[in-house]
Amino acid sequence: MTRKKFTLLITLLFNVLLNAEELGPNNPPIQPYRAFITIQRYNVENNGEPTHPISNVKLEITFPNKKTVELPGQGQYWPIGNGQVQEINRTYEIPWEMITNDGFKFAIQMIRKGSKMDPCQFEIVQLSQFNRSYICRTDINWQMNQKTPEEKLDKEGIQIRVFTNRNSAPSEIPAGAIAIR
Repeated sequence: MTRKKFTLLITLLFNVLLNAEELGPNNPPIQPYRAFITIQRYNVENNGEPTHPISNVKLEITFPNKKTVELPGQGQYWPIGNGQVQEINRTYEIPWEMITNDGFKFAIQMIRKGSKMDPCQFEIVQLSQFNRSYICRTDINWQMNQKTPEEKLDKEGIQIRVFTNRNSAPSEIPAGAIAIR
């Protein structure tokens, strides 16, 4: 065997061992699993409009593949007043193709007629490791820094849950989850 072939063989073996160590028993490759997002509720503590305490709102969920899901649906809005909570409890199943490096990204836009709010950006990592819940609220500190009077502070939020069938009992997986395509 020539020196060049020997060096090539050693390099190849080293790379195989290195990759095997990365995947080894402590880091096995991640097998496909089912992932879900439940949009739990929308809360309006104060819409920031003292003379109009009832708002018309909707939610848009956008994924990196530009797929958008609207709630309640078909471009509709629902009325909600200050101090009220809109229970939604709608679950969507995330296709395996949208999961990259054991996670995915998405944004939720709270849309209220007559108002503009920044979307809530979510980056879910280590999805196969544990379930989690999030609450995204309007940025009250930013509003206060803008010298917004207390009665005009916009205080709204959305609560969601992200979970998988790997970390949930079979009874917790909703039969009526809506598949995102």
